[in-house]
Amino acid sequence: MKIQVHCRRRGDPRAFLIGARWLHVMRVLEHAGEDSERRWRVRVADGREFVLRHDVHTGDWLLARVDLRQMRHGRER
Repeated sequence: MKIQVHCRRRGDPRAFLIGARWLHVMRVLEHAGEDSERRWRVRVADGREFVLRHDVHTGDWLLARVDLRQMRHGRER
């Protein structure tokens, strides 16, 4: 799924748009890069984890995966 992403100066995702809602990245958990693709596993405020992919050649950002297992009941787990 294509998404819009706002990045920090060094290229890490800062926030991304899902539907009509911006989700702010609270923490980058993992980052990996290849020649044509970069991938980040990030956590947002409610505890959900997402994997975001950036295609270096096209500039497209894709939502690669959502992990709801980390979602908090209430707030902080």
